[in-house]
Amino acid sequence: MTPPVAADPARGAYEEFAPFYDAFTADYEHDLWLTRIEAEARRLGLAGRRLLDLGCGTGKSFMPLLRRGYRVTGCDLSPAMAERARWRARGVARVVVADMRELPALGAFDLVTCLDDGLNYLTSEAELAAAFAGVARNLADGGLFVFDLNSLATYRTVFAADDVVSSGGTVFAWRGEGDPYAAPGALASAVIEVLPDGVHRAGAVTRHVQRHHPPPVVERLLRFAGLQLLDLVGQSPGARLERPPDEGRHSKLLYFTRGSGGGDPT
Repeated sequence: MTPPVAADPARGAYEEFAPFYDAFTADYEHDLWLTRIEAEARRLGLAGRRLLDLGCGTGKSFMPLLRRGYRVTGCDLSPAMAERARWRARGVARVVVADMRELPALGAFDLVTCLDDGLNYLTSEAELAAAFAGVARNLADGGLFVFDLNSLATYRTVFAADDVVSSGGTVFAWRGEGDPYAAPGALASAVIEVLPDGVHRAGAVTRHVQRHHPPPVVERLLRFAGLQLLDLVGQSPGARLERPPDEGRHSKLLYFTRGSGGGDPT
């Protein structure tokens, strides 16, 4: 059984972090990233333009495809993040609050995405399996599910280090609580402190707990959910997609999968 949404630590973290999320991710190259992801998905057989974006955050991960004519449904665990996504989409996209571990029937989608670490916040195999099962129920016949997971290298470096960055006048202090020798499947956490400024006088402090999901575990859970792994690609900063994927070199692994259909046709 998954924890209630109201008690979920990821929900709490992003409810507080929502006003700062766009500044924190200001240098993320979403247009380039989604261009390359879409090209790979088309190569693997993506045909339609019905998109479900899980963990959509403030909408930055679905906007490039919305602008290309996709019919978009976004969902996020955090009401505050979802509200910002609605504002960004100006009513053109449907945005709902939903827990991907208990994903309701939202439609039959040609493409389901879960980008920017959403699945890393699922800290057990049971939670990841539940999310995969929910996706499978929402895919149209032959639809594709594309998602990223942080590599072991990311947890051994970024989550084990401290950093201070400034973006758009907001200063973020990142304090990694991880282990530079983290084992596959380990938990990792980091604290993000938003330093007070002239606009956000109070600042914020949020703690982010994630798990590394080893590829063999992910592939087994995909098969159990009836999802076929089509391709596995390594990702480096700058939205570079590279083969072969390397847990020790790439920052993320990007999975391209296909479902067997069965989504709600409404």
